Amino acid sequence: MRKINCLLGLMFGIVFGAFAQQFEIGKATDNGYIITADTIVLIKAINRTLNDGTIIKNLHIESVGAHHYLVAEGTYKNYNKFIAMVLNYNISTRTYYAIKGNGYVTCTSAACLKCSLFKENGRIIGCKCAEKSTISNQCNFTNKPTSAFYLNIVRAKQMIIKK
Repeated sequence: MRKINCLLGLMFGIVFGAFAQQFEIGKATDNGYIITADTIVLIKAINRTLNDGTIIKNLHIESVGAHHYLVAEGTYKNYNKFIAMVLNYNISTRTYYAIKGNGYVTCTSAACLKCSLFKENGRIIGCKCAEKSTISNQCNFTNKPTSAFYLNIVRAKQMIIKK
């Protein structure tokens, strides 16, 4: 009997631990999506993850093939910047989640007036210059396969609750 209780406790711990390591960001609707998380929490978490002074102006969820992202649009040192945080999607509940360790990509204008995320084969793979300047069409792309975004969401939410 003791072994059964221990096994049940272990199974419950694994299941509970798996669900505790995700944070709901939004839900799919018939017309697109809605962000269900507090946008102030999300912006604080993105800023803490990037830690570079980016000013976030807009958030939306975007699906590219089978991959899903929380896309933040903003500025960095007066250049436009896109940040795409990787999300997981539960098709049965139509819910987007941030998961511990998920990464992100960024696209920042350099000499190009406006860069945008470049999508191919169902994922974001780079940047492209949408509005060329007279100087250049350079955009800077970074890919971070893992990040502390999920942990920063948890921290930002706790900080807001304490206020």
